[in-house]
Amino acid sequence: MQTWNDVKRGHDERDRYAVCPPPEVLPHLDAEQLAVLKKWAKPDSERRTHAALFKEAGKLSIERAEALCEKLLTKGWLSRREQLIGGTWQWQSITWLDLEKLQGLLGLSSAQKRQRDRRELLSTSAAWLASRRESVESSALDPDLLDELEQALADLSQHKSLRQEYLAERLSLLQAIAAWHDAGKQGVRQNFALHARGWTKSLKAADWRWLESAFDLERIGIGRFAPIAWLAGDVTLNWGAKSLDVGTAHCLGVPVSDLLQSSGVTGPKRWWLVENRASFEQQARNLKDDVGLIWMPGRPSTAWMEAVSRLLEHLPIPAWISADADPAGIDIACSVGALWTGKGLQWEPYLMGLEQWQATTQYWPLNAHDRRLIGALLGRAELPSSLRALCVAMLEEGRKAEQEAWI
Repeated sequence: MQTWNDVKRGHDERDRYAVCPPPEVLPHLDAEQLAVLKKWAKPDSERRTHAALFKEAGKLSIERAEALCEKLLTKGWLSRREQLIGGTWQWQSITWLDLEKLQGLLGLSSAQKRQRDRRELLSTSAAWLASRRESVESSALDPDLLDELEQALADLSQHKSLRQEYLAERLSLLQAIAAWHDAGKQGVRQNFALHARGWTKSLKAADWRWLESAFDLERIGIGRFAPIAWLAGDVTLNWGAKSLDVGTAHCLGVPVSDLLQSSGVTGPKRWWLVENRASFEQQARNLKDDVGLIWMPGRPSTAWMEAVSRLLEHLPIPAWISADADPAGIDIACSVGALWTGKGLQWEPYLMGLEQWQATTQYWPLNAHDRRLIGALLGRAELPSSLRALCVAMLEEGRKAEQEAWI
């Protein structure tokens, strides 16, 4: 004999539920009833109205839907709010007594499980980023990327309405971005999509909009089109019997793949590499006849470095390197300068020393990544003395600057 607990909720209302707790197994149901139960239990709301349940029952007859509700009541899965109407108790709504357990038995994801999974996803990503942050080698690669990764993770943590599968996908894109950068890759968006998910069309428009909002994709080496090297000045490029005189235009963009296939370079007596694009274009208008100007796109990709190395093979001449007067700029200058050092050629920092840094009115505060990078730079025996002095001054005053203010 079934024993009920009836709790009065007013003169003509009561809550009825079985004395037994929710069981560990589902009641025996046929396929149709099981399908309806999944619909009923899928929402995270613990209270469901009679009208909502019977609407979701679809083609299941009223009698069989009533029987399903009665069985769930009898087995201890729910309580029913009932109202006395015309001398008969009629139920108005139900309240699940252990919705998380029921959802688990039905193979549905509960709100609590989704929250736990979400916390685990974010915690795993935070641990990965903390490990990356503490790595001197990774920090030296690109502190700007670390800032972008941290901000992107913080934004995703606050975006509580983002569906879990989308959260997981975007968190995986953070690691894909980092791996792409660390490997020195460069290419078009389809190349990155292939790298990230194994298929060139795997990233949708919404994915790209999010990536564009979170990262400077061009700086990381993910372009819309094939990578281009920008040159200006007294430079003639040769491909066998064919040649290209860069000086005929203000500046020219040459596909990196074509530079790698070049057979010779003539003209300049010195290369000048400038990091800031606006500064590059400004200097391109006023170059001396014996200088070849190259735009240095932030953290240069492996392909760009190979193209510049190819130019040096054709024309082994010294270089000026001008980057921002900040830790990342110093690291970039040294990384690119290593191409010259490796070939026994001279290079020197140019217009990126104490004089320019002290004269500017810019005041960009150092962040934690900047300070760690300065520590790593000061530990390099080969760091030029002028850049060492700049590092010490930046630490003392806690600020950095961009070359656009003086070049």
